[in-house]
Amino acid sequence: MSESRSEVSAIEGTVVRANSGLYEVQTAAGNFICRLRGNLKKELIRPESDSLRPRVQKARRRRVTDPVAVGDRVILHPEVAVIEEVLPRRNALRRPAPHTGDQHTLLANLDQAVIVFSTIEPRLDLWQLDRFLVAVEAAAVDPLLCINKIDLVPAEKVQEALSVYRRLGYEILFTSAVDGQGVDELRCRLQGKISIFCGPSGVGKSRLLNAIQPGLNLRVGEVSPVSGKGRHTTSQVELLPLENGGWVADTPGLRQLGLWDISPQELPYYFREFEPYLGQCYFADCTHQREPGCAIRAAVAAGAIDERRYRSFCQMQ
Repeated sequence: MSESRSEVSAIEGTVVRANSGLYEVQTAAGNFICRLRGNLKKELIRPESDSLRPRVQKARRRRVTDPVAVGDRVILHPEVAVIEEVLPRRNALRRPAPHTGDQHTLLANLDQAVIVFSTIEPRLDLWQLDRFLVAVEAAAVDPLLCINKIDLVPAEKVQEALSVYRRLGYEILFTSAVDGQGVDELRCRLQGKISIFCGPSGVGKSRLLNAIQPGLNLRVGEVSPVSGKGRHTTSQVELLPLENGGWVADTPGLRQLGLWDISPQELPYYFREFEPYLGQCYFADCTHQREPGCAIRAAVAAGAIDERRYRSFCQMQ
């Protein structure tokens, strides 16, 4: 029996932009503006075990703001410009959507997250940095810390505050989009990878990307003199091609990154320094806050775990 037209014409591509139910998909045959097949607006729940035959167990409406994210690999039919299938994701960075709390995926299938904070304007907020790190760790994405605006406050002034992150194995780059410090090194770290730039508003993400590749021409804004917080200049996520290879996503500034679907039992696993002590507490269901015989609290008391990072963990529970 001959193949159907739909089987012959189906092609694979990557979603590089999404806006109001329309998706720009890059393929080997060019870019297409597509809509989503109706059935994909429902979530198909499959068995988690690989030993079970894949089958749909039930269908339900997705608790998501958008069932397809930038970075998704999809199957589409160019004749009708419809996305027929979303391929399995390697990973995804998510957050709760404003107002509804539903799941919002910022980007799928990424290689690294460049977490951008500034030395000042807005000031370096380690408590907020911890939340970004937990979200990235939970998404199984490699983080790269980028401390920007070192033309305003030299890197030496914040080295001590960041020393705990170096001890935990986090890589830290210091940059200035104004005088170019660290820009070449950051450009090299982006080469050949799909990266997301995330961080609070006003830390200079868009300005940094313009310094890395001037032709991007991303809009930039200043920090509000009233609130001390950045003004949003990026309104949606978009994958941008880099001249030296790779892709980068600029994201809307996040003043407070909510943690999507991370239970109190899971949270300790996203603090790297807790790992040697997990499973050693007297109580199996220890919350690591008040229980006697807690290995985490004992490590804090002994100085093996940074006390401020521990308090950051307690605030997130």
